[in-house]
Amino acid sequence: MRTTVFAPIQTLVRLGSSAIFLLCFTVYAAMANGHCVAPRDFPNPELLATMRKGVNLPGWDRPDVSGRPSLDQLRALRAEGFTHIRLPLDNGPFDGDQATAYVDSVYEQVILLLSLGYTVSLDLHPDKTVGQLFEQSPAVGSAYLAKMWVPLARMARMLDPEKVALELLNEPQIGQDNWLAAAEQLIELLRTIVPDHTIIVGPPGPQRHETLSGMRPFADRNIVYAVHYYDPFLFTHQGATWGATDDPLQRLADLPFPASIEDEAIAKIKSKLSAAGESASLKALNEALEEPWTEAGIAQAFNTMADWASANERPVIVNEFGVLSFVAPRTARLQWLETVSRLAQARCIGRVHWDFSDGFGLIDHQTGLPDPDTITALNAPG
Repeated sequence: MRTTVFAPIQTLVRLGSSAIFLLCFTVYAAMANGHCVAPRDFPNPELLATMRKGVNLPGWDRPDVSGRPSLDQLRALRAEGFTHIRLPLDNGPFDGDQATAYVDSVYEQVILLLSLGYTVSLDLHPDKTVGQLFEQSPAVGSAYLAKMWVPLARMARMLDPEKVALELLNEPQIGQDNWLAAAEQLIELLRTIVPDHTIIVGPPGPQRHETLSGMRPFADRNIVYAVHYYDPFLFTHQGATWGATDDPLQRLADLPFPASIEDEAIAKIKSKLSAAGESASLKALNEALEEPWTEAGIAQAFNTMADWASANERPVIVNEFGVLSFVAPRTARLQWLETVSRLAQARCIGRVHWDFSDGFGLIDHQTGLPDPDTITALNAPG
């Protein structure tokens, strides 16, 4: 994601017998003696285990140092059992003469995080430039990726491959065929520099689970496949301020989870939107609730991920998920986070929360430390 702001038994009964069968199958495929295990032939199980609970860290390199995550915050989060940091990296410094200094700053940040007991994934998280270059020419786009990854990989070569992973590209705005070809070429290049480091690859676009289900795995076994999960989108992104002025999300607030079109709370929101003449937001809400927002819907998405992981014997993580806190009801936000965390854990799918202290964040801005209720939700056992 890129923004300018920053089972219990009762549950299984509600999901029905077919969901119970799918859950049992996928959990069995990923667990041994009650513990999650890495897929067969995956060479870096220690790193994968740390990805079961992590957080994204945008803002780590803000020019204003006071706006960066503090040592106290990072220590407190580590004490809550979070073991992995996804570190978003910009492309801008590689377009000028700042590349060497930027790579040095990345190295220093990684060393700090490792010293605190985290593992780290280096996440190339660019602006629209990469997608635009691939539209111009796949060869031009691939060369641009290589220009950034070669110095980053040379830096990563000095770091423990059991503690540092390389994520090729966040939400690739590239057609699937072009992305898979470019990713394969980039993997081959990186293996000449970092033969033992785990590489993280997501499907193209917003990295949805449906796209993963139709994606063939790469021959390289030391790859983790990353999905992003923000469903239902209107709920997780209600009140978003960074879109166009006519973005329906800006007019949506107080949406609950779970929810259905018949709910009294939804009826009140629809009435308010209608009275205000917000027809686009009303239409978007009606369309989004053609299917109720339920735990069963989330379980179906995670079954898709777990089934692909089992069938292909490849590890899958969700390295972005979260709810924007601007106008979402706190109890609904916490319930969604708890549900996603629990269902992911039950299927041995790692999860990395988006984000740290910005709009989707887990920091209580009154105390400056992790919010206890959010931490409880994210620590939900499977």
